[in-house]
Amino acid sequence: MTADDASTPAAIRSIKALTFDIIGTCTDWHSVVSSCLRAHAPVNLASTSSTSASDTASAVNGWASEFAHNWRSAFFTHLLELHERQQMMSGADVYKITLKQTMEKLGVSEHEWSDDVIQDLIKSWETASAWNDTAPGLRLLRKKIVLLGLTNGTTIFTINTNRRTGMEFDGIINSDIVGAYKPNPKMYQTAMKALGASEGEIAMVAAHAYDLEAAKKCGFKTIYIRRATEDMDIDDAAIAAKEFDLVVNEGGLVELARRLGCEV
Repeated sequence: MTADDASTPAAIRSIKALTFDIIGTCTDWHSVVSSCLRAHAPVNLASTSSTSASDTASAVNGWASEFAHNWRSAFFTHLLELHERQQMMSGADVYKITLKQTMEKLGVSEHEWSDDVIQDLIKSWETASAWNDTAPGLRLLRKKIVLLGLTNGTTIFTINTNRRTGMEFDGIINSDIVGAYKPNPKMYQTAMKALGASEGEIAMVAAHAYDLEAAKKCGFKTIYIRRATEDMDIDDAAIAAKEFDLVVNEGGLVELARRLGCEV
């Protein structure tokens, strides 16, 4: 047993099931969304930077990344507001509303993009790729542990994502089926009931601290996966202070499989 293995709590190594957040934890949404944004960058963006091609490209790249992260943050905020009001909304509508909010925040004119471009930007979220470690990590984990997707994405969105990326779960529970969004306890309780699991037998895997904190209150063990695009405002010290059962800073799901004693 290596030093890293020894730091994995026995309670985690013996769990029977894992539930996974998908968007951000298993998929890299940022690359495809920012790429689409670059393709539709405001026409005046180049005029605000140097006339050299390299500086223009750098300005566009920076703008697209900033816009993507702000859009993602607005999406999270809107879902939390829906959660607090106990309301549901289609994913496409949430993306459209929060896109408009982000445009206003970052000074993009409502006349900048046509309806077709707006639809292209919204649909870009549906083409996110899996992180390089996701599909192989899931395959390793499934040799020993039951895997369940637990996501705020819609059912058809998740099915299409899984088929496209090669992600393999034993089952999926989506917010549109449960009628609630994480961090609503109903999501975690539904997963626990579906798996016939008791407290301590199941762990939530996510790259979002809020998700794990909510799961912990419902009796889940907690596994934090550090991703470059997620929880960018929370540093390692703050994550450590939250006392999650296991933190995987590098290597993603393949490293998780190794830490849980699955064959690598």
